[in-house]
Amino acid sequence: MIRTTAQVLAQVQRLGYVVKVFKVNDTVELHAVPLRGDALAQVARCNDGIGPDDEYRAACLLAQAIGIDLEDG
Repeated sequence: MIRTTAQVLAQVQRLGYVVKVFKVNDTVELHAVPLRGDALAQVARCNDGIGPDDEYRAACLLAQAIGIDLEDG
């Protein structure tokens, strides 16, 4: 299954996180901030550029950081 950045980030949001996207100096940084108080905020960064592929890689890292298994159908 091919997933897009929007699909990956939507999964993160469905788990109760607000996602913030920052693109500065050829770096994409994504923050997942929990809406509930019992979880930690997570950050994922891709330093290879700010293109769509870089944003997708950062989104996948962020999803994995909060426990989403993207390999599972």
